[in-house]
Amino acid sequence: MSREKIDLGNCELDIDHSDIIELYIKPSETVETEKVREIFETIHRDFPSARGLLVSAGDKATLSPEARELVSSKDITDIIVADAIVTKFYYHQMSSNFFVRYNKPSRPTKIFKTDEEARVWLREQIAQAEG
Repeated sequence: MSREKIDLGNCELDIDHSDIIELYIKPSETVETEKVREIFETIHRDFPSARGLLVSAGDKATLSPEARELVSSKDITDIIVADAIVTKFYYHQMSSNFFVRYNKPSRPTKIFKTDEEARVWLREQIAQAEG
């Protein structure tokens, strides 16, 4: 299957034209609300068959508090049914746990240590949503 990367400045979307899109936040970057809107507008416009979002980040990358609030809301997307967060750094694991507990995302959201585990879980969530 062909892959496509879309560079959005401080982050990238990696699309394999299946039902899962990977979002990678580049090292030392902070994603703000405008970028969150751009990410989801790009997904809606260019990849409407996407159902799962696999999120990972480089060293010292983060989302602003306002971006975390927006990402967790019901208003941001109606096509993504679940988010998997892959943490490779301890502080990302801590901040991701805080995000899930504090922001209470409107979609099922789970934290993983590997892409493979995350993809398995996302496929299960997609299958459940499509019934």
